[in-house]
Amino acid sequence: MKPKHSLMLLSLATVIGISTPIQACSYDGQFNNPFTESFPGSLDIAMATQEALEHNHLQQIETLEGKQGLKRASWWLTVMAKNQKVDLESVTYIYLVDSHLWTKVTNGNRIEVHATPSSATPSSVMLLSEAALQALVQDKVDLQTAVDLGVVQFSS
Repeated sequence: MKPKHSLMLLSLATVIGISTPIQACSYDGQFNNPFTESFPGSLDIAMATQEALEHNHLQQIETLEGKQGLKRASWWLTVMAKNQKVDLESVTYIYLVDSHLWTKVTNGNRIEVHATPSSATPSSVMLLSEAALQALVQDKVDLQTAVDLGVVQFSS
């Protein structure tokens, strides 16, 4: 294959990989840049999170990878689903933008962590970062404040 064609194919694969709305999460050993637009609105959440961290509205969280990170995120998601029952009634999925982790919310606010949406464009998605999730779970910020800060967003 000619070098020009190889470069074009590599560029196309990169663009497709960046713009694909549903990707593997970072807990699967995949590198995910939180500053990519993996789902509409995710880049806004990543930028708002960085700003909230800089202004001490949120606390920096310890980076955990693999099973440890997934376990912590799963626990936080479970606690949030229990504490935010009313606010999550219309939510179908929760998407952690920094780890690209999808969680399905079912009737009664039961959650299924690491559940890939069946549609490339799922509706009723709550987008947030792990720092925002931690702040919500630890009652350091309420949901409305998180929305006002731009670290939580609801798509429809």
